[in-house]
This record gives sequence, structure tokens and C-alpha cells, in this order.
Amino acid sequence: MSDLAIGSAPFTPRETASSPPPDTPGLLWRQLPVHSPAPRGAVWEAVRHGLGLGDDPRPRVREMIRAVYAADEAILLGSGTQALQVAIRAAGRLMGGDFVVALPAFTCFDVASAAVGAGARIALYDVEPSTLAPDFDSLLCTLAAGARIVVAVPLYGVPIDWQTLQAQTAAFGAVVIEDAAQGHGACWRDRPLGGFGAISTLSFGRGKGWTGGKGGALLVRAQRGHRLPVPNGSAGNPPGEARALAEFGVLLRATAQWALGHPSRYRFPASIPWLRLGETRYRDPQPPAGMTRAAAALLECTRTLAARAALARRANAEFLIDRLPANPLVRTVCPPAGSAPGYLRLPLRASRGLAGFGNRSRAVQLGVMPSYPSTLAALPQVQARLTRGTGRWPGAEELVRELVTLPTHSLVTEGDREALACLLANYAG
Repeated sequence: MSDLAIGSAPFTPRETASSPPPDTPGLLWRQLPVHSPAPRGAVWEAVRHGLGLGDDPRPRVREMIRAVYAADEAILLGSGTQALQVAIRAAGRLMGGDFVVALPAFTCFDVASAAVGAGARIALYDVEPSTLAPDFDSLLCTLAAGARIVVAVPLYGVPIDWQTLQAQTAAFGAVVIEDAAQGHGACWRDRPLGGFGAISTLSFGRGKGWTGGKGGALLVRAQRGHRLPVPNGSAGNPPGEARALAEFGVLLRATAQWALGHPSRYRFPASIPWLRLGETRYRDPQPPAGMTRAAAALLECTRTLAARAALARRANAEFLIDRLPANPLVRTVCPPAGSAPGYLRLPLRASRGLAGFGNRSRAVQLGVMPSYPSTLAALPQVQARLTRGTGRWPGAEELVRELVTLPTHSLVTEGDREALACLLANYAG
């Protein structure tokens, strides 16, 4: 079991949830897609450290993360995307020359942004819809075509069979980067996600379960006896005014998360179109920078709360899975044996996606959302770097059409769970 959960008392959704019952009018209530605990006291600590009124918590947080994930080194960065960008560059330097990175065809668009920012040529491999793991036949073809860096992404905290992945990639001498941005609270064979790759990356954004408001980490482990060429410490810290602006930006995010991170208040930002909350969109890569003091302070203060919230996510997901009717139109995703998913959200394969819910607006109010709107192959920024200009990724395309995700976080009440179960029971493909 991950050290993030050790010592945490049993936690049920009702311990922190205070949402209105599910028949509350939509104008007064809307479920958050995700929730990472950031209480007022933790936000105040972030403010205090961000303003320089306390010591620098980053050395402690760096050592804590290194120990929890059994890494040789942990490097704190400004975001999970920046961490992945640095990871791909480091793996490319290890490989030497003009390198190709293999990405899953179905994943968060920020994965593509990191590869573009690293200057990599891109190959895509397909994703198996029933597990969200790599389609290993497709991955073998990608490796045979020349890719020597593989980014593996356990989507929504559903673990990947790491033993099989290592066996396939080792035959080609490939470096595997474990992008565990969505993996908080998840384990495979009693090790936390983020604890497997020669290089692993973490994200501490607003909706990643354990939050610093913003931030990420790069975890490094020995590879074939060589030290991977990555920067030391919290690389890229901006000087003076830029650093102050970065601290202020994190404080704004943390304060907004505390003030608006509840279904009774989330309706306000959710109703502002230009915020585009919940949308998946491509963001241009940013130069890597170090994590701020404020983000590190928030991480340090919320570690125990985040571990308890991870237990709540799993309990909510398991409740909904148990209540799922024997309906071939809605199917679960199957995690590998020996795993405990983190269920950042609950992924389900629904034959008509969101359109199959009879009351679509009710489903959206309860936090049901479609997943990624396209494969990575559809992004112009990826197309410009693809080693193979055309291709089909049927598993990824099926997931674009069918995958929906449900909220699992600790503010989901018993009434919310019953309402979601009712929606699933009446799904009509």
C-alpha cells in the first residue's frame, strides 16, 4: 500500500460531504468533476510561506516525495506537464541522436504538449478499451518502427500491468516514462503508481487528488547502471519579479479552490463560459520552472487529507460498480490483478457516450462527463511531429466515442451516489 495512505483512519464520503440532496434545483448546485482537499488552514500556510513569512518547505517536500515513491532523486517543478517535458528530454539525451517518443493515442492532451515542448518526434500506440492500458500488439509495432522512449499513462488512476510492459519494452532497450499524473492513491502490487518507471512524473494540480494548487515532480531511478541526465534540484527557478508572480498565481489558485470547491459554490465558475472548466484542450508547452514555496507548503499540509480522500474515491467508485446493472450498454474498465485503482474519476464504457443518458442535463449536473474529445492523432501539433503520417487506432477511437467518467471524490454524498446509480440503471444506448 502507498505510504500516502498509511496511518489514515477509515474515511467515508459522509465525513466531509455536505452537498444538498440530489433533487436540489440545478441553479443552486452542481457537482465538481474532481476535488482535492485544500482547507482554509492549509491555504493560509501556503500564503504564509509564499510571502516568505516561513521557512522554505521545498527541501522537506522533495525528500518526502522521494521517500514515498522510492526514487533516487525527486525534482520539484512548476507543473506535471513541465515534469513530463523534462523527463522526455532527459530520456532523449540518454538515447542520443534524433529520438522518437511513443505516446498513447488516447490520453490527456497535456501529454502531447510535453512531447512537443521536448522537441520529440512522436509515434502513437493504441489503447485497449477494456483496461485503458497499452494495446501491447500496437506498442510492439511502434517499438519495432523505431520508438525507444515510451510514455505510459495509467488513466484515471487505473494501474497498468507493469511487468508485461517492462517485458515488452526491455527487448528493445526502451526507456519507459511513467506519467502518474492521475495516479494518486492507486497501487499495483502494494507499490504506489509513480514508483515504477526509470523516470516517473507526478502532478499536483487542482484536480489531481493531492494538490499544491499547481506543481509537479520528476522522479528518477537508475537505468542500466547509468544516471539519467536530468537537472539537479528545483531547476529553472525564475528570478525576482517572475518568481513573485509565480507565488502569487499559486496563491490565487489555492484561494479559489478553497472558496469555490464545493457543489453549492462551483455553479458560479462553472457558469462562466470563458473559464472553460471541465474542457479538454491543448495548451502550448511552457518553459520548465521550479515549484513555488506556496505549492510545496500546500502539499505538505494536505498530505494526510489527500490520503483519506483517496479512500473515499475508491469507496464511491466501488459502490457505483457494485450497483451497475447487467446492461451490455454500460461496461466497466478492468484493472489488472493485484491492483488498487485510485479512481480519480470512474471510467465507464457507455455505448452512446453521454448521449445515452435520458436526462443529459441531469447527468451533467451530477458530474457525468465525456472523456477526451479526440485521439492525439487529431491534434495539429501532434500531426506535425508524427513519424507516420496516417494510421488507425481503433481502441482509442472507440474510447473517444464511448468513454464517460463519473465523480468519485469525497464531496459526493450518499444521495449523489444513489442518483448516479439510477442514471446508470436507466442508460439507453
